[in-house]
Amino acid sequence: MDQPTIAGRLERIPWTSFHTRLIILLAIGEFFELYDLFVGGFVTVPVQNYYGISLTASVYYVVASLFLGAFVGAVVFTLIGDLWGRRTALLFNLALMSAAYLATPFAPSPEVLGLLRFVAGLGVGPEALLVLDIMISEFFPAKIRGRALATAYTISWTAPLASALLAYLLIPRQILGLYGWQWLFIIGGLGVLLLLPFRLLIPESPRWLEVKGRTAEAERIVAEMEEIAVREKGQLPPPAPVPVVKAERIPLGRLFGELFSEEYMRRTVMLWIFEFLQTGVYYGFASLAPSVLYSKGFTLVRTLEYSVLIYTSYLLSSLISIFLIDNVKFDRKWQVALIALLMGIDGLAFGYSTTQAQVVATGFIFGLLANVFSNAFHQYGAELYPTRIRAFADGVQYSLSRLGNYIWLSLLPLVLASYGAFAMYAVVFAMAVAVFLDVGILGPRASQIELEKLSR
Repeated sequence: MDQPTIAGRLERIPWTSFHTRLIILLAIGEFFELYDLFVGGFVTVPVQNYYGISLTASVYYVVASLFLGAFVGAVVFTLIGDLWGRRTALLFNLALMSAAYLATPFAPSPEVLGLLRFVAGLGVGPEALLVLDIMISEFFPAKIRGRALATAYTISWTAPLASALLAYLLIPRQILGLYGWQWLFIIGGLGVLLLLPFRLLIPESPRWLEVKGRTAEAERIVAEMEEIAVREKGQLPPPAPVPVVKAERIPLGRLFGELFSEEYMRRTVMLWIFEFLQTGVYYGFASLAPSVLYSKGFTLVRTLEYSVLIYTSYLLSSLISIFLIDNVKFDRKWQVALIALLMGIDGLAFGYSTTQAQVVATGFIFGLLANVFSNAFHQYGAELYPTRIRAFADGVQYSLSRLGNYIWLSLLPLVLASYGAFAMYAVVFAMAVAVFLDVGILGPRASQIELEKLSR
């Protein structure tokens, strides 16, 4: 009888305290990434006033520069994740994030601030992809993989609400000679610094160890997981018959060759188009909504108040996704495609809104849709390639989302400044239609399929 594979043994382990602890440790890091992404939207107006620059320039230095760094970081750190381990990469990226966050408030010029935001982006780049998407995909069995990811993101998605509340409390004030926007970065940097030692408690991915031939190390981790499962849940079923292909050190050219092999080319094309465009849909609202509200004539205080209300919906949306993400009747493919289209339609309504009630209602609806979409596509993108190239493949396609962010968040504010909010969200709507067609036509179904089978 063949020896059960590590992957096969992982597929039969139910949710235990091991998984809960892992999710919390992973989610806290993603909390600070999301905290930064939303803080960026709140500080653009204060940074504009502080340095005496245009709002468009402020968005570029604060938000777009971060995503340019994230584009580079997503590629570099996911290569590290495939070559030297997921755990190694997720320790180094946090150190970069913390250093850049703590230095940002003291930037002597907007150009230096933009450079520090780029450095922060290097650390931010792999956080969602490598830390949450890939690690959860590789630790959890197929039947609860989506729910696990949605749970982790729900914990993380307290960040927009936290950043909105802190912005509301701090931005109008000066404390110890520093402006409120500066304190927002200091708080984020200290939080990341405090988290760094806890990352040492995260084990290496057993699936990654197995495909690298480091079976003894994988065996120790899985044996601990099985021991906890037996103690908490009782006798385990037999291991699932999941074959595993051992990985060799693959040259970069061959890695790209695999992505465009007959087996994976369709999904590679689909994901590259999707990732490049979806950021315009998602962050056209998430990062620019405060600037849009300000451009509509609402005061900074009113903008902050409305943002607190609107961003509450992001947490509610993530909670909803826990109950939808593994639903085989509403496959992840269609959760991504259909909801992207609805977000585009609602974005148009938000851009057209003029009254307080319209702004808050359309913004709240957008948030309710946003994280059902986000949680679904994060899981979707992480499960379409085999373990031996998963971090690299996901890193490349996810880096395109960061590149898209840089481009769209450089261009969309120009449209906003020249033609207004409705015109900007008309561009966003066109991207949403393209995303719907791309995923709907080219994307495979994915819910509750074993990772090895799905990524074969």
